[in-house]
Amino acid sequence: MLLIHALSRTPIELVKCKMQVQMLVAPPIGAEALGTVHQKLPGPISVFVSVIRNTGLRGLWLGHTGTFIRETGGTAAWLSTKEYVASLLLARRSHHISTDTELRPWESALSGACAGAAYNLALFPADTVKSAMQTEEELRPKPRGLDPGSSIPRKATFGGTFMAMYRAQGIRGLYAGCGITVARSIPSSAIIFLIYDGLKKSFG
Repeated sequence: MLLIHALSRTPIELVKCKMQVQMLVAPPIGAEALGTVHQKLPGPISVFVSVIRNTGLRGLWLGHTGTFIRETGGTAAWLSTKEYVASLLLARRSHHISTDTELRPWESALSGACAGAAYNLALFPADTVKSAMQTEEELRPKPRGLDPGSSIPRKATFGGTFMAMYRAQGIRGLYAGCGITVARSIPSSAIIFLIYDGLKKSFG
């Protein structure tokens, strides 16, 4: 199921990443002399079609390895952390006389928040490498073939890109942006499990 999820998600993330870096691409030569130039950026359909035109259908799954690693390992960390923290919160009630074995709303939210942090911390480098592979064409355009001055080969592989980024920036570089991603996932994951556990309690 996770494999199918990763396969279906990779093209969407590819288009998203390419759209996010469009404004960083250098304008055409001579555009600076004309003053500020506001170019109309292509939408998701245009980016999608452009990828197929340039690399074929296979190009839509560029970075799939990173997505698969992130989804499998991240989901395992997400669910196991949620269950572990929830079990600790339930166990603390043993100090009190209580027969209630269901999570209270704040307990669902807290365990979900911890799960959201674990999801991203577990295998965040895989997502970093995936994003680098998916935006290489826009941020580091090179002529066909291998560019001797580049640390990443033209036909980048997941392992090759990982090692190039590790040699350039080390572990810290592979976790660039992790803090803000974790900060985003904590409240969203808390809400997800708060709703899930609430519905489970109501409908069994």
